Amino acid sequence: MKTRRTRILAIFFTILLAVGLAGCGSSGSDKASSSGKNEITLALWDANQKPAMEEMSKAFMKENPDIKVNVELTPWDQYWTKLQAAATGGNMADVFWMSPEQIFTYAQGDALLDLNDKIKADKFDMTKYPENLVDALKVDDKQLAIPKDNSTVALWYNKDLFDKAGVSYPDDTWTWDTWMDAAKKLTDKKAGVYGMLAPNNGQNFIYNLIYQNGSDFFTEDGKKSLYDSPKTIEAVEYGTEFIKKGYSPSIADFSNTTPDQYFESGKAAMVTAGSWMNSEYLSIDGLNVGVAPMPKKADHGTISAGMGYSIAAKTKNPDAAWKFVQYMGGKDANLIQSKSGAAISAYDGTQQPYVDKFPTIDAQVFVDAAKYGHSSYMVPSRADWLSMEEDMMINIFSGQISAKKGCTELAKQINDVIANQK
Repeated sequence: MKTRRTRILAIFFTILLAVGLAGCGSSGSDKASSSGKNEITLALWDANQKPAMEEMSKAFMKENPDIKVNVELTPWDQYWTKLQAAATGGNMADVFWMSPEQIFTYAQGDALLDLNDKIKADKFDMTKYPENLVDALKVDDKQLAIPKDNSTVALWYNKDLFDKAGVSYPDDTWTWDTWMDAAKKLTDKKAGVYGMLAPNNGQNFIYNLIYQNGSDFFTEDGKKSLYDSPKTIEAVEYGTEFIKKGYSPSIADFSNTTPDQYFESGKAAMVTAGSWMNSEYLSIDGLNVGVAPMPKKADHGTISAGMGYSIAAKTKNPDAAWKFVQYMGGKDANLIQSKSGAAISAYDGTQQPYVDKFPTIDAQVFVDAAKYGHSSYMVPSRADWLSMEEDMMINIFSGQISAKKGCTELAKQINDVIANQK
């Protein structure tokens, strides 16, 4: 079974991490560079954010001239492979970006420094970040990363297509009924224009519907999947209605043309997409867009998922690395990050520069979304059932199986995974 193979690989990687880290060793004192300064490396994956990270690092070095920071960029499609190799080889960067989806794997391998003692000793205020982001970067009550940013999802719309169809722009009063009705009015088959894009994508679309309907992915104790609950099934069914009614391209269509390509070419009036898409969408010549809160059923629910700064468990520069992470997670650095527009800073009260960066849209929508954001889909077992979920959603959204039958079967598969992990 694929699940068993995934678990075996995870166990194998954990063993490799343990062996690699055991051989790494550390004196506990900071390593000095040839210049006589303590030297650390920050590893990241996003080229768009590298300038801001470099500016933040320079500001830190100005305040801490005894520490040198090297910023190291590795593209996303190579980042995790390189990080795993570095972990097994005992030569990880001192500080690196960490995703909540990956944190469980590295926690199992004891590759990440538990920050609890340092947070307590320096009275580092974790209440400055959204609680769900703090919790998403915690494993077994160990804080393994400090929140960096917060990514949320909202409803993007093409103003020109709305104007042409005589439909009012979406706002925070929109409900699921308003949304579906607008998609119908905005669909123009003769012009090849769809009212809404409804892909089988979890984070951009489906997960948000589940939260909007007041449902979740697991029971509070995390021991049982809620994919078979009536509210979750209703949410998934609602998402498929856009395709069934012809208001959205089919799953087969999406295999040839991505949602972004449809939206950016003016062939779709609405798409749910994240705060990370601001720069791309606004750079398209002739694309006149706006952004609004997610339509609601029980709530405006959206995913709220941010990255964090982690420290290698066996770094040779623990004091310098922690000092750097404290700065990067603090107010001054977060203001620099917000001004860059590359990400919404997680630190409370530092988001306004991000909003000001995009005057042609209401970017405040993404900031406000954190108030009703969720990240509960990120759980230790996720890696073992993610491919099952993806396969099932393809079957459901392509009409091969009903939402009720598919979600019920998916819940059984996920619960089997959880049971086998005990």
